[in-house]
Amino acid sequence: MGRRVRDERGMTTIQVAILFPVVLFWIMLIVQYGLWWHAKQVANAAAAEAVDAAQVSTGSARDGEDAAASYLAQSGNLDNITVTVSREPTVVTVEVRGEAPQLVPGFAWSVTARSTAPVERFIPEPER
Repeated sequence: MGRRVRDERGMTTIQVAILFPVVLFWIMLIVQYGLWWHAKQVANAAAAEAVDAAQVSTGSARDGEDAAASYLAQSGNLDNITVTVSREPTVVTVEVRGEAPQLVPGFAWSVTARSTAPVERFIPEPER
């Protein structure tokens, strides 16, 4: 009476030893996604800053690149950054590319942000 068929001592320890790395990996993936999302927001803001600087009538593509570089230097959170500013007579296009910080080995997530706006121009009163 009261005899066990098999001994279950130590099962909780084994279960924890198996499940803990899986739970830790999922937590790291969640944090990795947060880092990627933040890097995407930084890239979007840098592209917007570059467009704002390059679209004014006295602006240039170099002004846009400088504005994006200044913003990215203050914000951080991006590696291997490339900023491409194209200023045509009527439109400015900016593309910011980079890589989010890598927390989980093997998960390198890149970030790309694009922004486009018309070039501001002065139209004299009689032509409006």
